[in-house]
Amino acid sequence: MKKMYLVCCMALISGHTMAELGEPGFSGEVSALVGFGSTESNFNTDSDKTINNVDNSGKSESEVLAAPLGQLRYTFGQLDNHQIFIGTSREDIAVGDFALEAGYRYGLTEESSIAVSFLPTIMGGETWEDPYLTGTDRQTTDISGNAFRLQYDSIMDSPFSLDLAYYTKDIDTERSGAQYTNEQQKRLDRNGNGLYSKASYKYMINNSSLVQPAVIYKTFSADGDAMSNTSYGVELSYMKFVSRHAFSISGTYLNTTFDAINPVFDTEQKDSEYSFFAGYEYDEFMGWEDWAFNAIAGYDVKSSNINFYDETEYMLGVGVTYKF
Repeated sequence: MKKMYLVCCMALISGHTMAELGEPGFSGEVSALVGFGSTESNFNTDSDKTINNVDNSGKSESEVLAAPLGQLRYTFGQLDNHQIFIGTSREDIAVGDFALEAGYRYGLTEESSIAVSFLPTIMGGETWEDPYLTGTDRQTTDISGNAFRLQYDSIMDSPFSLDLAYYTKDIDTERSGAQYTNEQQKRLDRNGNGLYSKASYKYMINNSSLVQPAVIYKTFSADGDAMSNTSYGVELSYMKFVSRHAFSISGTYLNTTFDAINPVFDTEQKDSEYSFFAGYEYDEFMGWEDWAFNAIAGYDVKSSNINFYDETEYMLGVGVTYKF
């Protein structure tokens, strides 16, 4: 699946903010989750290898998912304001993003912190060498990429936060449009690098609930100008805590425009993407102090002016988390 919906709302694991680095020494959480998901996309390598034309959306494929997740943190320093961490970020997972991350965080004040991190193989997986090949089997190839990230949480003790990242995308065997001219093939090259930025504002409705709107800007510079694109978007998240119960819901909208005419379809691609995520956590599950039960759901739809790029995904899952 393009996104790991299986982990979309695990920020409920902990109610404290990133600036509160915690007690000295090791801490973290480990989660075991299982779920069911479905993906409809022409880029899903678990779907049909052979397509007869490029005029239709992809076929739907379902699968059972299972994943161990978590994060390990080590806090140190005279003021306990230094922290090394590795694993999956709770804040990312809350809005449906999954990536292994390793980095360092420094607590500036009680409310504010800054972190730098490295996300290896953030785009790891498979894709088609030539997704547009018709009438014969398409071959798979590995896709990889790394990211470098800077986060400034609660800027100068304000409700504003900033998240910036630079990332790369590398396809081992890129043969998009092999049946076209060399010039057209160059315009379809998907390798490249990009920038991601998100500015958010955290508003406490009361001491048990908060809402967090955000604006998103992304740009991707591909080796092929028809694959280069720019995205603008908004995101809104809401969290509510009632006794041992925690609820989370998040919605995102992105509008993406591409830089040049796609030679396969003779038009510039334009996408609109909607994502919705919801989660529930019950703390002290079965009376166990350090355990929690989780239930999550996610839905993502991308609508393009080119049917070939339409995508739909959904997921339902449950699991347990151990906190230490």
